[in-house]
Amino acid sequence: MNANRNIIRLDRETASGGFLVRITRKGKLTSQYFRDEDYGGKRKALAAAKEYRDKIEATKKGYSTKELAKRARANNTSGITGVRLVTEVDPRWPSEPEYKYWVAQWSPSKGVRKTKRFSVDKYGDKEAYRLAVKARNRGVANMDS
Repeated sequence: MNANRNIIRLDRETASGGFLVRITRKGKLTSQYFRDEDYGGKRKALAAAKEYRDKIEATKKGYSTKELAKRARANNTSGITGVRLVTEVDPRWPSEPEYKYWVAQWSPSKGVRKTKRFSVDKYGDKEAYRLAVKARNRGVANMDS
């Protein structure tokens, strides 16, 4: 992890520079400015900023993996996070047939992605959607927290 994560240096022409700590947890922003003048120089201001950042990170926890998996996204069109309709065209054939399927996706553990696809041709649109939602919910329930 970066030693200066969530800390940026601000140098100002009219006043002393300093370090700004900005941390967002669960949609709430916490910020604090550490002026060089107030702490006796750059190094001491940076040390104070790091100490403050570490204290905030220890007390304010972010979303768990499961909570993130359930958060609605602005670009969601299916109504269920992690479920989407995919349309593919098969260029190998002269008629270029089109295939539609509902996809459910989740991450059971860090760095692992699971995907289940349900064909609209095979199940029909409503049933394929229902199966994708069911697979997604089952996958999220079994995720590591």
